[in-house]
Amino acid sequence: LSRLLIKAGLDNWVDIENEYYSLLTECLKNENLLETLNRDLGIIIQKLSSYLTLLECTTTIEEYKRLLSSRVDLSQIILPCKFGAAELKQTLILNFNYTTTSEQYSDQSEYAMKTINTNYIHGKLNDPKNPLIFGFGVELDDYYKQLEGDKRKGFLHYIKSFWYSKTSNYHNLMRFIDSDQFQVFIWGHSCGLSDRTMLNMIFEHTNCLSIKGFYHGTKEKNNHTELTQEISRHFHNKGLMRKKIVPEDKCESMPQANGV
Repeated sequence: LSRLLIKAGLDNWVDIENEYYSLLTECLKNENLLETLNRDLGIIIQKLSSYLTLLECTTTIEEYKRLLSSRVDLSQIILPCKFGAAELKQTLILNFNYTTTSEQYSDQSEYAMKTINTNYIHGKLNDPKNPLIFGFGVELDDYYKQLEGDKRKGFLHYIKSFWYSKTSNYHNLMRFIDSDQFQVFIWGHSCGLSDRTMLNMIFEHTNCLSIKGFYHGTKEKNNHTELTQEISRHFHNKGLMRKKIVPEDKCESMPQANGV
């Protein structure tokens, strides 16, 4: 907690997860810090849950309904696509933020022949059967191999993979991406390294046709380049990455409640 207070300018929750992982690797040399580190992260998770429970989201942004009902835009895809200019029959909202906000946009009566499902992959507020997942989700670096190889308890406590096994959410995600071709829309996710294992699985999957990042800002000034840089970190195959990422001139801003 003291490290986070010193770095009070952190912009995203993913930065907190990154700080946790950085300190976790330091615990390889100083195990005495491990119990305190895990205790502190547990407190943060509890406080985050309490804070989010107090929030009320009453504003519906109609633009998201348009996006969810949109047809496949072939100009955003260069890989072989079987859909043509068809409307997708199935959409999965992969919800990372614990709240039920997305359910405002998934009323089946508004989407004709399309099925829209929500997967609370990181847990759901006030649902003991789907606990909040907060920690680190990378199993692709050398530090993780050291953590995994250390026989002392506690190093893997907040590694996300072991929390995913508490529900069927991850298996349901894999069933979806294995079932048919798909395009990824990114709304609000920073694509930081704390979800690297999952995002790599989605982005490099053979059924993933393209990745469209909805940026913050205007056409003239936005964070599209920064978002693209974060997306690239989840690719081993950089040639495939360049084929899948939708160019900025074919992207658009993430709809906001105030229209900005």
